[in-house]
Amino acid sequence: PLGAGAERVVVWCGLLLQAPHRAVLEMGAPQTGVYCSYYLYGSPGHFYAIKACRFVVEVDGKPVSDLDGFVAAVASIGDGDAVRLKTSDLQGQVVASTLKTDYRFWPSHEFAFVENDWTVRPLS
Repeated sequence: PLGAGAERVVVWCGLLLQAPHRAVLEMGAPQTGVYCSYYLYGSPGHFYAIKACRFVVEVDGKPVSDLDGFVAAVASIGDGDAVRLKTSDLQGQVVASTLKTDYRFWPSHEFAFVENDWTVRPLS
């Protein structure tokens, strides 16, 4: 529910991706995409300058509307593949970046808050 906090987070290439939280929505978040709330230092996301406080709106030309769409869009991307990401900030400025995946050192995971506890599962 709105205002309850994050209930699901996907960590992909060192980017922490989630649905936008209430404060971001109040600042005028885009109507589509997944919110990058943080990036881990040394990760591909950091190395290729994918910034936090941005929305991933496309993956390799495929529009992304939510976390499920993002997970589906990256499911077929292999280790070491180059990925084209289109991101948007809160003012609507769009930036396209290319990122090279590194699943060996930066595997993908999904964290979910289910029945008052956090669960984690790897994404393949």
